[in-house]
Amino acid sequence: MEKITVTLISGRTSRQGVGLEVGKTSEEYFESVSYIELSAGDAESLGVGDGDHVKVETAHGSVVVSVKLSDKLEPGTSFFPYGIWANQVFGSETGGTGMPQFKGVEAEVTPSGAGVPSLADLVATLKGGS
Repeated sequence: MEKITVTLISGRTSRQGVGLEVGKTSEEYFESVSYIELSAGDAESLGVGDGDHVKVETAHGSVVVSVKLSDKLEPGTSFFPYGIWANQVFGSETGGTGMPQFKGVEAEVTPSGAGVPSLADLVATLKGGS
């Protein structure tokens, strides 16, 4: 199976802000945060395209999300919007700053046949459920 290593950068998006206004349980919010942006070259090397699913894995955890192609990213760099999906792969250690490291985290990305977990699925996992 193909895999690539990328550097994750996270942040807020305007689309995410709209989703937050509608509500965190809305489809708009889900679609605004449950994806990773990849450069066209990185996506091509994985054999994935817009809307395909990939597993993102770091030393802190893993999650399956959708792919969005971006012409603004250099190969080897990816963008992952803040949210519970991103929280699965970013650590919680703050180094005394009060804010976890959301930039410059190395991750492996592999194609996935699994579906993107719902908010309820992730909350259940955090509570120790399934």
